[in-house]
Amino acid sequence: MRLSSPLDFTYKGHLQNAFYNGEQTDEEEIQGMLGKFRELSNFSFPSLPTYFAIDYSKASYKLMTENFKSVIGFDSREFIESGLGLVMNLFHADDFKVYNEKVFSANMQFLKNTAQNLHNEYIFSYTFRVRSASGKYKWILQRGSYLTSQESGIPLISMGMVMDITNFKTDRVILHTIEKTDHDNGLFNTINLQTNHFYPHEEDTLLTHQEINVLKWLAEGWSSKQLADKLFVSEHTIITHRKNMLKKTNTKNVAELVAFSIRNRII
Repeated sequence: MRLSSPLDFTYKGHLQNAFYNGEQTDEEEIQGMLGKFRELSNFSFPSLPTYFAIDYSKASYKLMTENFKSVIGFDSREFIESGLGLVMNLFHADDFKVYNEKVFSANMQFLKNTAQNLHNEYIFSYTFRVRSASGKYKWILQRGSYLTSQESGIPLISMGMVMDITNFKTDRVILHTIEKTDHDNGLFNTINLQTNHFYPHEEDTLLTHQEINVLKWLAEGWSSKQLADKLFVSEHTIITHRKNMLKKTNTKNVAELVAFSIRNRII
C-alpha cells in the first residue's frame, strides 16, 4: 500500500504508517546492523549493553537481550510478548511527550533530507526516564539506527542498544544526537552531526537572573574575559553561564543566542 504521507513526524503516527506499509526487511541486514552496535559498544562502554530490534510494522520487539532485566528489573521476554505498548506505558509521561513530538520528529526530518540508501549509516541517540520494576524511574541512554523502506523512506526496523545511566545523569534534560558512522583503518568511529537539548519540564528552560545579566553584556559585544573582570568572577563562571544558556535555548553560538533572546523578548 502506497502512503499518501510517507513520513509522519510523530512516533505514534509513524507506528500507524508502518503497520499499513506492509514491507519486510531482510533478516541478514538486521543482524548486520546489530553487529555494528556490538562493535561500537566494544569501544564506547565499560559494561555490556542490552541490544534490541523493533519491528515497527508489528509494533513489537524482534529481539531484546536477556540482560535487560538487570537494567530495569523486567524480563526481556515480557517486552517481546507485550510489544511496544509495555515500554510506552513505562516511559515517563513527560519524556514520552518530548520523544513523540520532538526527538522522533527530528529523526524523521533528518531522514527525509537524507538519501534512503544512506539511512543505515546514521546513529540516533537520546536519553529518557523509564519506570523500573521497583517503581523508581531510571535514566536510559538509547543508541540506534533505522532500516527504512526503499519506496517511502519510512523506518521499518529500529535497532541498537540501551544502557542504564542513572548514576551519571544529574539533570532532567533529554539529550538527543545524530551521528554518522565511519570505518577508518579498521576502527569504528562516529562523527557528531547534530545535538539537541529538550526539556520535559518547562521551568528548566528559564534563564536565571544572573544568566540574563550575563547575556545582556554579551549582546553588547563583551568577551568572557572582559565580563569576568567586570563582574569580579572567574572566566570559567562566565563560560559556564554561556554554555547553559546555549543548551536551554538550543542555539549554537552567542550570535544565535542573542538573536533568540531578542526574538523572544528575553532581553
